[in-house]
Order: sequence, then C-alpha cells, then structure tokens
Amino acid sequence: MFVGYWMLPGEERPVPPPVSRLMTRCRPILAVILTTVVLAACINSGPTTRASLCQKFDALGKEMLSMHLFSDNAVFRRAGDMADSAERYEASSEVEAEARRIRKIADSDSTSPSELLNATQAVADVCGHPLGLGSSSP
Repeated sequence: MFVGYWMLPGEERPVPPPVSRLMTRCRPILAVILTTVVLAACINSGPTTRASLCQKFDALGKEMLSMHLFSDNAVFRRAGDMADSAERYEASSEVEAEARRIRKIADSDSTSPSELLNATQAVADVCGHPLGLGSSSP
C-alpha cells in the first residue's frame, strides 16, 4: 500500500520521496515569506497622513508638468499612488470619495491636465495648492 512514502527493505521508518524532503526543508522559508507578505500588506493598508498624501499629490503634479503627451506610464503610476493614499486618508471624506475618480484615471490609458485637476480638487484643498503649482513641503 502506497501512502506517499517509500519503504526501503530493512528500514523501520518510511523515507519521504525527494519532493517531500524538499517541501520539509522549504517550509520555514515559505513561512517567513508568507509572514513578510502579510505584514507588508498590513503596514501599507493603514491610514494615510496629510504629509504622505501631499507628497503623492506633489509627485503627481511634478510628473504632470514634465509630460508633453499623456501616454507615459509614469503619470498613471503616480495617479495610482495618489489614489492609494487618497483611499486611506481618513481626515476628509471628500478626499476618500475623490480616490475613485483618481483611480479611474490611473487605470485608463489617456488623460489631460484638466481631468487631473478636476479629479484632485479635494486633495488640493487639503494640501493648500492646486495640482502642479506649489509644494506641500516646508
């Protein structure tokens, strides 16, 4: 009867096949990787501070101003980062609601400066300046 282990003649204990031995050796490594992934997800899902939100807002504004055509992926990556921060900003429900519009832009393949400006008005109010103008850092 085969139960997943090989019985060698004269052996008292079954010898696991090579794959089982490999899995036995890799379990601690897999546990560490899984723990790291879970902890990273927990850390990144906490509330966003005003400083962090405005940092993402300024980065998006800088990227927007450096573009001639909005076909570059950097604008959309920055918009995605901005949407993540806006979703986790708990101090303003308007900013949290605005995150959906920003996420829509991040997931699209084209946009315009006016669309970005309109989608980030609540964040601009929190940061104290419109997108692309000024800086939130002291």
